[in-house]
Amino acid sequence: MKKKYQITLLIISILIITVLGLQINNYLLANEEKNNQLENQKKFLQTLNYISSFYVDDVDWDKSFQGAIDGFLSNLDPHSVYLSKSEVEINEENYIGRYQGIGIQFDIIDGFLTVITPISGSPSDKLGLLPGDKIIKIDGESAIGINTSEVQKKLKGPKGTSVKITVVRKNVSEQLEFTIVRDEIPIQTVFTSFINEDKTGYIFLTRFAKTTEDEIEQALEKLENEGMNKLILDLRWNPGGFLDQAVKVVGKFINGHKRVVYTRGRLSQFDEDYYTDSYGKSKIRDYPLIILINNASASASEIVAGAIQDYDRGLIVGMTSFGKGLVQREFPMDDNSRLRLTISKYYTPSGRLIQKPYENTTIDDYYSANLDSIFDDSLGDSTTQELYHTSNGRNVFGGGGINPDVKVEYTNASNSPRLTQQLHQHRIFFEVAAEFANNNSIVSIDFKKYLSEFRIINELLQKVKIAAKEKDIDFKQEEFNNDLDYIRTRLKAEIARSLWDNEKYYQVIMVNDNQYQKALTLFSDADDIIAGLR
Repeated sequence: MKKKYQITLLIISILIITVLGLQINNYLLANEEKNNQLENQKKFLQTLNYISSFYVDDVDWDKSFQGAIDGFLSNLDPHSVYLSKSEVEINEENYIGRYQGIGIQFDIIDGFLTVITPISGSPSDKLGLLPGDKIIKIDGESAIGINTSEVQKKLKGPKGTSVKITVVRKNVSEQLEFTIVRDEIPIQTVFTSFINEDKTGYIFLTRFAKTTEDEIEQALEKLENEGMNKLILDLRWNPGGFLDQAVKVVGKFINGHKRVVYTRGRLSQFDEDYYTDSYGKSKIRDYPLIILINNASASASEIVAGAIQDYDRGLIVGMTSFGKGLVQREFPMDDNSRLRLTISKYYTPSGRLIQKPYENTTIDDYYSANLDSIFDDSLGDSTTQELYHTSNGRNVFGGGGINPDVKVEYTNASNSPRLTQQLHQHRIFFEVAAEFANNNSIVSIDFKKYLSEFRIINELLQKVKIAAKEKDIDFKQEEFNNDLDYIRTRLKAEIARSLWDNEKYYQVIMVNDNQYQKALTLFSDADDIIAGLR
């Protein structure tokens, strides 16, 4: 019976492959290529026949065909992938619905469960997981070689339940242990927005999902009603998302009928052009604009930054973006799985290709080499990229992400990640802040005064040390001293969250964010760019 089932499955598989082959041959390939592919198809079918007829053991055909598909795709580009039925559901969940889990976007890279980015405000983000972290154990069991469906089973779960993970982090000699309490992960994409005393608005956009355009509009209207006259749009750590949402965001800052992005592929049927008014006209906004990016800013984030830069509508500050400019389309399979296949490439209005080179490199190098430059922009070397020009004639470069107009390396990461990870892990900042807030509610009367004048005194730092020792956190005084600025900032921010809300937490954090602080000094440059003076 088992043998008959295998033979039936084999015949069905052969038919599917043959039909696909004929379709590809008829519509996509030149005659010479057709002959070559037919020979390879014949070889593949012969291999299947030999395995089915003579192999010594029973064959897991589902696993074998998955491996064959993955093998095909591994020779294409890093973003063409096969999605199982469960992976399709997970992907849609991440951009349309809600789920309960730890809140990371991840990929399996060379067998390692790798954090691409923690979702802002999620349990993983609050505990300090970083892009590039490799999760090697989940609840004490090895996660090396894990597949996507297993990741979901192990990391997702009811709100309030916990999972323990072990992480390997680049340039940290010791493995890091996290116990993460699962929570509901919403699709919220504007994580915070606020306005400074000088009427500078700030919006932190974490990804481009179905609700992004509405969320951005609400945040802009709120800040404009409060008197905002210039804006910093933070796209750092933003991995991208829906293309139409990126186009709609650009349309809020660039008027008229101007091309935002275009796609070009081998087949003209996949060539598309998107304009600022493709989804209707927006309110006219002409105040100075600065966009923050880093090397974790990808895809839709790069479309926004590229268009704003090409039209000299604002200043791009930070570090070179990721360089993800390949367009995928998902083709459905009969079992509700999908083939996500690259069909074209993104180009900015000036003609710049966003995609960085991926030929002759491993998947691990493709991702991790770029994550290294979040703190070091050595990869953003414009001398090796093709020259283009903005509307006002400024030099810009293509073929490797978006290079910022003003490069600013990020310097506010923890100097003692082993210690600060454990302080986050054991909620030390939260506990000390909550105790202080409960005993000093009078502080909450005036946040502006708190922001400018309140200092974390030695007594509070001592409370952090005592709380850490009570939780059996072992550390040296040197580690603590190396991270005093980081510890003071996080504690002050956590006190602000306890006394006010999440918005105030981020206002405190941004006081010591060197890229943000530099951006605040660059609005005269942004004005010059808009006026065509540079």
